[in-house]
Amino acid sequence: MIEKLSKRIFLLIIVSLSVVIIGIIALFAFLNYDNTINATTGMFDRFIEGKPKRNSEAKEEEYRLKPEFNIEGLYNILVENGNIVQNSDNQSDRTINEYALKIAKRNREKGIIGKYVYKARRMGENKVSIILIENENAISHIRTMLLFSAIMLIISFVVIYIIAKRLSKTIVKPVEDTFEKQKQFISDASHELKTPLAVIEANIDVLENEIGTNKWIGYIQNEANSMDKLVNELLLLTKVENIDNSKEYENFNLSEEVEIILSMFESIAFEKQIEIINSINKDIIINGSKGDIEHIVSILIDNAIKHTEKQIIVELKKEKNEIVLEVKNMGEPIPEEEKDKIFERFYRIDKSRNRKEKRYGLGLAIAKSIVEKYKGKIEVSYKDNFTIFKVVIPD
Repeated sequence: MIEKLSKRIFLLIIVSLSVVIIGIIALFAFLNYDNTINATTGMFDRFIEGKPKRNSEAKEEEYRLKPEFNIEGLYNILVENGNIVQNSDNQSDRTINEYALKIAKRNREKGIIGKYVYKARRMGENKVSIILIENENAISHIRTMLLFSAIMLIISFVVIYIIAKRLSKTIVKPVEDTFEKQKQFISDASHELKTPLAVIEANIDVLENEIGTNKWIGYIQNEANSMDKLVNELLLLTKVENIDNSKEYENFNLSEEVEIILSMFESIAFEKQIEIINSINKDIIINGSKGDIEHIVSILIDNAIKHTEKQIIVELKKEKNEIVLEVKNMGEPIPEEEKDKIFERFYRIDKSRNRKEKRYGLGLAIAKSIVEKYKGKIEVSYKDNFTIFKVVIPD
């Protein structure tokens, strides 16, 4: 949980700062580019004859270069209907003509193409007058500016990553400390309760031998058993979350283990007239702890039996590089707003029913913690009158 919270905060900081930095650098690059283009195209007015005029049809006149500015690297080209109909230099090479045709297709008044800065004037839909000038300094300046912006962007991302990493840890630290203290309290309290519970249970047995069985002793026994179950579940939850037993993992046949666990529930299902159907692919091998797998499968099957009166389907298969376990029970769907909450500690949808059955809402929380320890995921869905708990563990 803490790791997920830290990742979310980290991503939020990364995205927020990146948007701001990209916006600032993009604005800087755009303004620099625009200023360079304007400065270069601004001197075009010195090369053009007269001021812009409009003819009787309100169409702008084409650019015309002054005769004294017939210099190398300066071109005046007229494009009409996708063809070059006039240029100031009949010796213009093929590249210049291609550039002019490309500019004519653009919807830009000025810009850069190749090593040339251009300015274009549209006269109607099919006629464009273009001036190009070779300006290595302007192009070089823009390229240097873009390179500088790219370098600044990379440096900014590195700095943002470092800031986000440290900031997310700082923000999560108080939550992590509180969570650790909570886990330690649960663990300590559970251990402390084990001794008085053992004493109570022992004295109940002695009392029962002395005076015989009666309803009051039965009540005490039931409540003591419920408390013992709760303490054991709390101890198991803290053990799963705090102890890394990956060094004790071994390869074993998961298919056989699931079949063994299923057989343990057959009598319970038979008493409740619940049909158990299994579809277990053979010889699926997993590297892990048999105890962990037993907890996951037992919790899901027990949960399915408690919430159906008809049928349970258990499927185990391998898909690509993942092992998939599905436990389905026929019954009412879980409300959409409850699907994420059922994996939280002590959360119970039907509180009155669960209290009567001495269920404390820890089973699915334990299963989720174990699954996440294996870098897997657990989710719940509803399809064709079946509630489906799906566990996916990387192979």
